Amino acid sequence: MSRFTLVKGNKSPENKHADRQILKHRIKKVLRIVALAAALVFFIWFIHRIYQNTTFNDYEIISKTMRQDSDTSEYLAYNGHILKLSRDGAEAFEGSGKAIWNITYEMQSPQAATCGDFVAIADRQGTEIYVASSANDMGKISTKLPILDLCVSRQGVVAAVLEDADTSWIRLYDKTGEELASIKSSMSESGYPMDISLSPSGYLLGVAYTRVEGDKMRSSVAFYNFGDVGANESDHYMSGYDFPETLIPRIKFLNDSTAFAIGTDKMIIFSGDQKPEKSYEYSFDTRIKGVFYSEDRIVLVRENVIEGGYSASVFNLSGEELLSIPFDLNYIDVQVSKERIVIYSDTHMMIYDMRGIVKYDGPLDDSTLLISTTERARRYILVNRESVKTIQLVK
Repeated sequence: MSRFTLVKGNKSPENKHADRQILKHRIKKVLRIVALAAALVFFIWFIHRIYQNTTFNDYEIISKTMRQDSDTSEYLAYNGHILKLSRDGAEAFEGSGKAIWNITYEMQSPQAATCGDFVAIADRQGTEIYVASSANDMGKISTKLPILDLCVSRQGVVAAVLEDADTSWIRLYDKTGEELASIKSSMSESGYPMDISLSPSGYLLGVAYTRVEGDKMRSSVAFYNFGDVGANESDHYMSGYDFPETLIPRIKFLNDSTAFAIGTDKMIIFSGDQKPEKSYEYSFDTRIKGVFYSEDRIVLVRENVIEGGYSASVFNLSGEELLSIPFDLNYIDVQVSKERIVIYSDTHMMIYDMRGIVKYDGPLDDSTLLISTTERARRYILVNRESVKTIQLVK
């Protein structure tokens, strides 16, 4: 048998010098990359700090499209776009005025719910629901019973409260009209469903009930799971909470694991992506003028009884009050995102950042019905009955 032995030889001085030069070159290259990355991070931070401390005193019109709408048309902010709702149809359009999709129908009192790209539209006391997310993705649902309320998920699942004599039904449908689930409620048992909300995924449903016991009113909040976890539970019921002697007219899922409810004297936050549980309760003794929200913020607008005017209190999903903004504008709406709050009337607009610093406080050129935020912090869409304008804030 032959035997081979591998012998490691020593490098010559010339080779060792070459290795050292290669190592030095690589180290210099890495240091240059690190220095460039650090400079880029500093530049981005510097620009961000400049913007944070920049205030604006005017705006310029980027684009303007003329329109002519009826006085009965209603406008809603819709996933960075605009939704126009009227008795004879609905239209979604961009800030440039370009139509995204439209639906024709005949309704006396149309109501709409949105989530992501999906919109669900129904006539109050009607029996048909129109569902749309684009010109190529539309559906129609027949409920057979009169519709009282509705909501929609990001996947196009629709939940509707239906009236049936002394009984109410909450039924879930997919966008093609197929019934997915049904929950029965009555005043003598669970109570009357004041409000409903689907999680964006469509798996969780929150319901705010109210019932009368003797001469007292009692509210409750219930959660249902229509996924695998709730499949073995009776009526998909997962959790519930009672709130004696208060009225809870509003419940809303902000994301797939957080919902909040507003009562006459309290705000309650619920957490959990399978079985929502009460995680925070905040009591107040002043009248709530309005409730506004985004995926990670809740804004309560209250009347300032002593000083006059209003205050906008901003909460995160843990219930922590981040800031309170006093203002005296007779506002018509509030738009809130992670970084800014827009408070506006038909003739005036105020923009604050999440530190409470005023970014803009000034008049609007035309009577405005709706202001919608965009992905760009300085750009906004302004809508009135004659035109749609995209504006940009300037110093």
